[in-house]
Amino acid sequence: MRSSIFTDVIQTFVFVFFLGAVLFMIIPTNDTSALLSEGEFRLNAGVDLLLVALLQMFSYPFHDPVLTDRGFVNNEKTMLKSFVVAGLLGFVAVFVFSLVGVHARLNGIDVMGNAPVAVGQSLGLAALFFMSVVMMTSAGSTLDSTFTSLAKSLAVDLPRLVRRAKDRLPSMRVGAVVMIIFSVIGNLPMFAGTDILKATTVSGTMVMGLAPVFLFYGFTRWSPWSFHLSFWTGLGLGVLLAAGLVPASWAIGDGNYATLLGVNAYGFLICSAGFFVPLAVRKLAGKSLAASGVR
Repeated sequence: MRSSIFTDVIQTFVFVFFLGAVLFMIIPTNDTSALLSEGEFRLNAGVDLLLVALLQMFSYPFHDPVLTDRGFVNNEKTMLKSFVVAGLLGFVAVFVFSLVGVHARLNGIDVMGNAPVAVGQSLGLAALFFMSVVMMTSAGSTLDSTFTSLAKSLAVDLPRLVRRAKDRLPSMRVGAVVMIIFSVIGNLPMFAGTDILKATTVSGTMVMGLAPVFLFYGFTRWSPWSFHLSFWTGLGLGVLLAAGLVPASWAIGDGNYATLLGVNAYGFLICSAGFFVPLAVRKLAGKSLAASGVR
Protein backbone atom coordinates (compact mmCIF):
# COMPACT_ATOMS: atom_id res chain seq x y z
CA MET A 1 0.00 0.00 0.00
CA ARG A 2 2.73 2.46 0.91
CA SER A 3 4.69 1.66 -2.26
CA SER A 4 1.59 2.36 -4.39
CA ILE A 5 1.25 5.77 -2.72
CA PHE A 6 4.88 6.51 -3.60
CA THR A 7 4.32 5.61 -7.25
CA ASP A 8 1.18 7.77 -7.24
CA VAL A 9 3.34 10.76 -6.28
CA ILE A 10 5.68 10.11 -9.21
CA GLN A 11 2.77 9.65 -11.60
CA THR A 12 1.21 12.89 -10.38
CA PHE A 13 4.31 14.90 -11.24
CA VAL A 14 4.50 13.25 -14.67
CA PHE A 15 0.80 13.95 -15.27
CA VAL A 16 1.09 17.63 -14.32
CA PHE A 17 4.18 18.16 -16.47
CA PHE A 18 2.80 16.61 -19.66
CA LEU A 19 -0.67 18.09 -19.15
CA GLY A 20 0.99 21.49 -18.95
CA ALA A 21 2.83 20.72 -22.20
CA VAL A 22 -0.46 19.82 -23.89
CA LEU A 23 -2.16 23.00 -22.71
CA PHE A 24 0.83 25.04 -23.90
CA MET A 25 0.12 23.72 -27.39
CA ILE A 26 -3.66 24.15 -27.22
CA ILE A 27 -4.35 27.46 -25.46
CA PRO A 28 -2.27 29.73 -27.77
CA THR A 29 -4.16 28.43 -30.82
CA ASN A 30 -7.55 29.50 -29.44
CA ASP A 31 -9.15 32.62 -28.04
CA THR A 32 -9.23 32.27 -24.26
CA SER A 33 -12.75 33.65 -23.95
CA ALA A 34 -13.97 31.16 -26.55
CA LEU A 35 -12.42 28.27 -24.65
CA LEU A 36 -14.22 29.28 -21.46
CA SER A 37 -17.58 30.17 -23.00
CA GLU A 38 -18.10 27.46 -25.61
CA GLY A 39 -21.13 25.22 -25.12
CA GLU A 40 -24.46 25.54 -23.33
CA PHE A 41 -25.51 24.66 -19.80
CA ARG A 42 -28.37 22.31 -20.66
CA LEU A 43 -29.58 18.99 -19.31
CA ASN A 44 -28.93 17.23 -22.60
CA ALA A 45 -25.54 18.89 -23.05
CA GLY A 46 -23.72 17.31 -20.13
CA VAL A 47 -25.65 18.63 -17.13
CA ASP A 48 -27.31 15.21 -16.78
CA LEU A 49 -23.89 13.60 -16.26
CA LEU A 50 -22.97 16.35 -13.78
CA LEU A 51 -26.10 15.57 -11.77
CA VAL A 52 -25.21 11.87 -11.84
CA ALA A 53 -21.80 12.71 -10.38
CA LEU A 54 -23.42 14.77 -7.62
CA LEU A 55 -25.71 11.86 -6.73
CA GLN A 56 -22.93 9.28 -6.78
CA MET A 57 -20.57 11.31 -4.63
CA PHE A 58 -22.50 10.09 -1.58
CA SER A 59 -21.80 6.43 -2.36
CA TYR A 60 -18.93 6.03 -4.85
CA PRO A 61 -16.06 7.03 -2.51
CA PHE A 62 -17.07 4.41 0.05
CA HIS A 63 -16.62 1.50 -2.36
CA ASP A 64 -13.55 2.76 -4.21
CA PRO A 65 -10.57 0.64 -3.07
CA VAL A 66 -8.14 3.40 -3.98
CA LEU A 67 -9.83 5.72 -1.50
CA THR A 68 -10.90 3.40 1.29
CA ASP A 69 -7.68 1.43 1.65
CA ARG A 70 -5.71 4.66 2.00
CA GLY A 71 -7.44 5.09 5.35
CA PHE A 72 -5.58 2.06 6.74
CA VAL A 73 -2.12 3.56 6.27
CA ASN A 74 -2.80 7.08 7.59
CA ASN A 75 -4.52 8.62 10.58
CA GLU A 76 -8.05 9.98 10.20
CA LYS A 77 -7.22 13.70 10.29
CA THR A 78 -4.49 13.31 7.69
CA MET A 79 -6.81 11.35 5.42
CA LEU A 80 -9.59 13.92 5.78
CA LYS A 81 -7.23 16.71 4.72
CA SER A 82 -5.91 14.55 1.89
CA PHE A 83 -9.39 13.80 0.55
CA VAL A 84 -10.40 17.47 0.64
CA VAL A 85 -7.24 18.61 -1.14
CA ALA A 86 -7.44 15.72 -3.62
CA GLY A 87 -11.06 16.56 -4.38
CA LEU A 88 -10.25 20.19 -5.14
CA LEU A 89 -7.20 19.31 -7.23
CA GLY A 90 -9.18 16.63 -9.05
CA PHE A 91 -11.84 19.18 -9.98
CA VAL A 92 -9.13 21.50 -11.35
CA ALA A 93 -7.53 18.64 -13.31
CA VAL A 94 -10.84 17.58 -14.87
CA PHE A 95 -11.72 21.17 -15.77
CA VAL A 96 -8.32 21.86 -17.33
CA PHE A 97 -8.27 18.58 -19.27
CA SER A 98 -11.78 19.30 -20.57
CA LEU A 99 -10.24 22.13 -22.59
CA VAL A 100 -8.93 19.42 -24.91
CA GLY A 101 -12.50 18.59 -25.90
CA VAL A 102 -13.41 22.27 -26.19
CA HIS A 103 -10.44 22.76 -28.53
CA ALA A 104 -11.72 19.90 -30.70
CA ARG A 105 -15.18 21.48 -30.85
CA LEU A 106 -13.87 24.93 -31.75
CA ASN A 107 -11.68 23.57 -34.52
CA GLY A 108 -14.16 21.08 -35.94
CA ILE A 109 -12.09 18.01 -35.10
CA ASP A 110 -13.95 14.71 -35.38
CA VAL A 111 -13.14 13.10 -32.01
CA MET A 112 -14.61 9.67 -32.93
CA GLY A 113 -15.30 8.97 -29.25
CA ASN A 114 -11.73 9.72 -28.15
CA ALA A 115 -11.01 13.45 -28.00
CA PRO A 116 -7.45 13.24 -26.55
CA VAL A 117 -6.20 11.01 -29.36
CA ALA A 118 -7.98 13.00 -32.08
CA VAL A 119 -6.62 16.31 -30.79
CA GLY A 120 -3.14 14.85 -30.37
CA GLN A 121 -3.10 13.59 -33.94
CA SER A 122 -4.27 16.97 -35.26
CA LEU A 123 -1.45 18.81 -33.48
CA GLY A 124 1.36 16.52 -34.57
CA LEU A 125 3.52 13.70 -33.26
CA ALA A 126 4.83 15.61 -30.22
CA ALA A 127 1.32 16.50 -29.05
CA LEU A 128 0.16 12.92 -29.56
CA PHE A 129 3.08 11.71 -27.45
CA PHE A 130 2.30 14.20 -24.67
CA MET A 131 -1.38 13.27 -24.76
CA SER A 132 -0.54 9.56 -24.63
CA VAL A 133 1.65 10.06 -21.56
CA VAL A 134 -1.15 12.00 -19.83
CA MET A 135 -3.65 9.22 -20.54
CA MET A 136 -1.25 6.44 -19.54
CA THR A 137 -0.28 8.07 -16.25
CA SER A 138 -3.94 8.73 -15.45
CA ALA A 139 -4.89 5.12 -16.13
CA GLY A 140 -1.70 3.78 -14.58
CA SER A 141 -2.29 5.48 -11.25
CA THR A 142 -5.74 3.92 -11.05
CA LEU A 143 -4.57 0.45 -12.07
CA ASP A 144 -1.64 0.54 -9.68
CA SER A 145 -3.79 1.33 -6.66
CA THR A 146 -6.64 -0.95 -7.74
CA PHE A 147 -4.40 -3.97 -8.19
CA THR A 148 -2.79 -3.29 -4.83
CA SER A 149 -6.15 -3.08 -3.07
CA LEU A 150 -7.45 -6.16 -4.89
CA ALA A 151 -4.39 -8.21 -3.96
CA LYS A 152 -4.66 -7.05 -0.36
CA SER A 153 -8.34 -8.04 -0.18
CA LEU A 154 -7.87 -11.56 -1.55
CA ALA A 155 -4.38 -12.37 -0.27
CA VAL A 156 -4.56 -10.76 3.18
CA ASP A 157 -8.05 -9.77 4.33
CA LEU A 158 -10.04 -12.78 3.06
CA PRO A 159 -7.66 -15.50 4.42
CA ARG A 160 -7.57 -13.78 7.81
CA LEU A 161 -11.34 -13.52 7.84
CA VAL A 162 -11.83 -17.19 6.98
CA ARG A 163 -8.99 -18.75 8.99
CA ARG A 164 -8.80 -16.20 11.78
CA ALA A 165 -5.04 -16.47 11.39
CA LYS A 166 -3.71 -12.99 12.08
CA ASP A 167 -0.16 -14.15 12.70
CA ARG A 168 0.49 -15.44 9.18
CA LEU A 169 2.44 -13.34 6.73
CA PRO A 170 0.63 -12.20 3.56
CA SER A 171 1.18 -14.38 0.49
CA MET A 172 3.00 -12.31 -2.12
CA ARG A 173 2.51 -15.09 -4.69
CA VAL A 174 -1.27 -15.13 -4.22
CA GLY A 175 -1.35 -11.33 -4.56
CA ALA A 176 0.62 -11.47 -7.81
CA VAL A 177 -1.59 -14.22 -9.25
CA VAL A 178 -4.71 -12.24 -8.35
CA MET A 179 -3.36 -9.18 -10.19
CA ILE A 180 -2.58 -11.22 -13.32
CA ILE A 181 -5.97 -12.97 -13.39
CA PHE A 182 -7.98 -9.79 -12.98
CA SER A 183 -5.85 -7.87 -15.47
CA VAL A 184 -6.73 -10.49 -18.11
CA ILE A 185 -10.42 -10.75 -17.19
CA GLY A 186 -10.76 -6.99 -16.89
CA ASN A 187 -9.53 -6.44 -20.45
CA LEU A 188 -11.93 -8.92 -22.07
CA PRO A 189 -14.81 -6.38 -22.38
CA MET A 190 -12.50 -4.13 -24.40
CA PHE A 191 -12.53 -6.64 -27.28
CA ALA A 192 -16.32 -6.45 -27.42
CA GLY A 193 -16.23 -2.68 -27.56
CA THR A 194 -17.14 -0.58 -24.57
CA ASP A 195 -17.36 2.97 -23.31
CA ILE A 196 -14.51 3.90 -20.94
CA LEU A 197 -16.84 6.11 -18.91
CA LYS A 198 -19.03 3.11 -18.07
CA ALA A 199 -16.28 1.79 -15.81
CA THR A 200 -17.23 4.46 -13.30
CA THR A 201 -20.85 5.30 -14.10
CA VAL A 202 -22.13 1.71 -13.97
CA SER A 203 -20.08 0.71 -10.92
CA GLY A 204 -21.12 3.95 -9.21
CA THR A 205 -24.76 3.09 -9.91
CA MET A 206 -24.38 -0.42 -8.52
CA VAL A 207 -23.24 0.90 -5.15
CA MET A 208 -25.80 3.70 -4.86
CA GLY A 209 -27.33 1.75 -1.98
CA LEU A 210 -24.36 2.72 0.19
CA ALA A 211 -25.45 6.37 0.15
CA PRO A 212 -28.45 5.96 2.53
CA VAL A 213 -26.33 3.74 4.79
CA PHE A 214 -23.75 6.48 5.35
CA LEU A 215 -26.11 9.45 5.17
CA PHE A 216 -28.77 8.12 7.53
CA TYR A 217 -26.78 5.86 9.83
CA GLY A 218 -27.54 8.26 12.70
CA PHE A 219 -31.16 7.13 12.68
CA THR A 220 -30.23 3.63 13.80
CA ARG A 221 -27.46 1.94 15.73
CA TRP A 222 -28.12 -1.58 14.48
CA SER A 223 -30.29 -2.55 11.52
CA PRO A 224 -28.84 -5.20 9.19
CA TRP A 225 -32.04 -5.27 7.13
CA SER A 226 -31.71 -1.55 6.44
CA PHE A 227 -28.29 -2.16 4.95
CA HIS A 228 -29.34 -5.17 2.89
CA LEU A 229 -32.52 -3.64 1.48
CA SER A 230 -30.65 -0.49 0.51
CA PHE A 231 -27.45 -2.05 -0.84
CA TRP A 232 -28.88 -5.00 -2.79
CA THR A 233 -31.62 -2.86 -4.31
CA GLY A 234 -28.97 -0.48 -5.67
CA LEU A 235 -26.90 -3.39 -6.94
CA GLY A 236 -29.91 -4.83 -8.74
CA LEU A 237 -30.68 -1.51 -10.43
CA GLY A 238 -27.05 -1.24 -11.51
CA VAL A 239 -27.19 -4.70 -13.09
CA LEU A 240 -30.40 -3.78 -14.94
CA LEU A 241 -28.71 -0.62 -16.22
CA ALA A 242 -25.65 -2.54 -17.42
CA ALA A 243 -27.90 -5.10 -19.15
CA GLY A 244 -29.96 -2.38 -20.83
CA LEU A 245 -33.18 -3.52 -19.13
CA VAL A 246 -34.16 -0.20 -17.55
CA PRO A 247 -37.51 1.10 -18.93
CA ALA A 248 -37.29 4.18 -21.14
CA SER A 249 -39.83 5.88 -18.86
CA TRP A 250 -37.13 6.17 -16.18
CA ALA A 251 -35.12 8.61 -18.31
CA ILE A 252 -34.84 12.19 -17.10
CA GLY A 253 -34.38 14.51 -20.07
CA ASP A 254 -33.31 13.43 -23.54
CA GLY A 255 -29.51 13.60 -23.30
CA ASN A 256 -27.02 10.78 -23.68
CA TYR A 257 -27.13 10.11 -19.94
CA ALA A 258 -30.88 10.54 -19.43
CA THR A 259 -31.42 6.91 -18.41
CA LEU A 260 -28.34 6.92 -16.19
CA LEU A 261 -29.61 10.03 -14.40
CA GLY A 262 -33.07 8.53 -13.98
CA VAL A 263 -31.75 5.29 -12.51
CA ASN A 264 -29.55 7.15 -10.04
CA ALA A 265 -32.22 9.68 -9.02
CA TYR A 266 -35.11 7.23 -8.64
CA GLY A 267 -32.76 4.55 -7.36
CA PHE A 268 -31.55 6.79 -4.55
CA LEU A 269 -35.14 7.34 -3.44
CA ILE A 270 -35.93 3.61 -3.66
CA CYS A 271 -32.79 2.64 -1.74
CA SER A 272 -33.56 5.27 0.91
CA ALA A 273 -37.07 3.87 1.26
CA GLY A 274 -35.58 0.39 1.63
CA PHE A 275 -33.28 1.69 4.35
CA PHE A 276 -36.12 3.18 6.39
CA VAL A 277 -38.67 0.34 5.96
CA PRO A 278 -37.14 -1.91 8.69
CA LEU A 279 -36.91 1.07 11.04
CA ALA A 280 -40.55 1.97 10.44
CA VAL A 281 -41.65 -1.66 10.93
CA ARG A 282 -39.68 -1.90 14.15
CA LYS A 283 -41.16 1.34 15.43
CA LEU A 284 -44.73 0.30 14.56
CA ALA A 285 -44.16 -3.11 16.14
CA GLY A 286 -42.91 -1.42 19.32
CA LYS A 287 -45.98 0.79 19.47
CA SER A 288 -48.22 -2.22 18.90
CA LEU A 289 -46.62 -4.12 21.73
CA ALA A 290 -46.84 -1.11 24.02
CA ALA A 291 -50.55 -0.65 23.20
CA SER A 292 -51.26 -4.29 23.98
CA GLY A 293 -49.47 -4.05 27.30
CA VAL A 294 -46.72 -6.53 26.44
CA ARG A 295 -43.41 -5.77 28.10
